[in-house]
Amino acid sequence: MKKAAAISIAIALVIFGIWFIVLSDSLIISLIDGSLGKENIDFQTEGFRKGAFYNFSAERITLRKREIGGDSFTPLLVFRDVRGQLDFTSLFKMRPGLDFGGEMSGGEVAGKVGLAGTENLTIRGNAIHIKGIPFLDSLGIQGDGLLSGDFHMSNGAGEVKFSVVDASLKSASWGGGVMPLELFHEIKGAATIKGETVEVRSLALSGKGVCGRIRGNIKGMNADMSFELMTDSSFGLGSLTQAVLGQYNVSPGYYVIPLRGKITKALEDQG
Repeated sequence: MKKAAAISIAIALVIFGIWFIVLSDSLIISLIDGSLGKENIDFQTEGFRKGAFYNFSAERITLRKREIGGDSFTPLLVFRDVRGQLDFTSLFKMRPGLDFGGEMSGGEVAGKVGLAGTENLTIRGNAIHIKGIPFLDSLGIQGDGLLSGDFHMSNGAGEVKFSVVDASLKSASWGGGVMPLELFHEIKGAATIKGETVEVRSLALSGKGVCGRIRGNIKGMNADMSFELMTDSSFGLGSLTQAVLGQYNVSPGYYVIPLRGKITKALEDQG
């Protein structure tokens, strides 16, 4: 019994010694911040605290993108009140990773990030307010709505599936074409990401008496897409909406808006 107790104590000392002595706070932060293994995209960890048994907390972790030709960064996603811990099963697979959970713009997020520099990242989110997501703001998506979805990135390629309910968005200009997003209250979509290119596999929008569909891709901040909009007899075109959509009318109740060129902000912000 004494021998077993001594062995248990020794193992515990080794485990806690590695966590508190070998794995310093600065080393763990460095592993998290550089976990995606990319020069232009990384994490920035603030308010990090180490817990008792391979767990940690952070006041804020920001996924950010480096601006071309400079040292400044643009925030993409901001996680707050983060709690995480080392995934021990990942150690046996020789692919160490951290499980984490936290808050994003009023909603809940959870996921896993790899620490081997192979761009392994999984995020699940629920009831996140759009207005608090910097990445969407950079794409000209402004307003609010509750976003839920899944995102996975591995070895440079990513996939996202999402839905938005209770949407109240502003019209935006993509590639010289107007997107009347204020007409829609529910959105569902799926897209793949590789390098600087986002390919929209499906993006369906619905509102009262109107539905829409967007296809194509975004490379950098330039769109090459088309936006199909269909209305039924219950849809009432206001004078402003009619003036905006009239040029895109193909047949009664059917509009095709080309979205090709640089993405800009919501129309209200363009002066």
